Amino acid sequence: MFKKLIDGELSLKDTFWKFGVLGLLVVHLFVKIFGTMLYNKLRGLTILAYYTTRKYGLETSTVILTILYFSSLCFLLFYSGSMIIGTWRSSAEYNRSLWLRHLARIFMIVLVICILKHDLNL
Repeated sequence: MFKKLIDGELSLKDTFWKFGVLGLLVVHLFVKIFGTMLYNKLRGLTILAYYTTRKYGLETSTVILTILYFSSLCFLLFYSGSMIIGTWRSSAEYNRSLWLRHLARIFMIVLVICILKHDLNL
C-alpha cells in the first residue's frame, strides 16, 4: 500500500484527502500530544537543559516521553516527504482538471510547511 502511495498509483482523491490531509493531521496530533506531555514533565525547562542539569538521575517516564516525542517528529518528517512525493506523482496522473492537479500540489506543500513550522517551532 505504501509503495503504491509513493509511486502515485492511488487516485488523487485518496492520496490527497485520506493519506495527505487526514494522515498528516493524525501524525501532527500525536506529535502535539507527546510534546505536551513532555513539556509538563520538564516543568518549564528545555529538553537540553533538563538532561544536562539533572544531578540525581532521570525519571523513566521522562526518558520514554522524550523518545516518543522525537520518534513522532522523525515520523512526521518522513511522512510529510512521502505525502509530497505521493501527491505530486498522483496528480501527474490526474487528467480531469489541470487546476485541481496544481492546487493539490500547492496545498500539500503549504500544509506540510505549516505543520512542520508549528511542530518544529521555526
